[in-house]
Amino acid sequence: MAKKKVATKLEKEHLSKVQSLGCLICGSPAICHHIRNRGDRKGNIGFGNRANHYEVIPLCPSHHVGAFSIHNCKQQFEAMYGTEHEMLRKTLKEIENLEEANNFFNYNKGENNGWNERWTFWGCI
Repeated sequence: MAKKKVATKLEKEHLSKVQSLGCLICGSPAICHHIRNRGDRKGNIGFGNRANHYEVIPLCPSHHVGAFSIHNCKQQFEAMYGTEHEMLRKTLKEIENLEEANNFFNYNKGENNGWNERWTFWGCI
């Protein structure tokens, strides 16, 4: 059996961000699904060639391994919700948007930089 890859600190942070997004389908609390659409593009990636920890999408347990899930009826699942690569692109875009929002709200940590004066001037505070 292939040796399990241990996630680095950065990979763990990424996995945490992905999980915090919630299920791409229903918004419920999510777990990370490592995409399998690699190798021959049919999900057959070969023994020991697991997707890396950056190629993950957030899915709730029901959409991950439930009766109608990506693991149990992949073709129907992808026909309804898109391919794993499309969902991966959506996930990465949502993380990018989340980081931009966090950067915007954390801009003033430690320094004023005139932020309060600008917002007060425009009547926002």
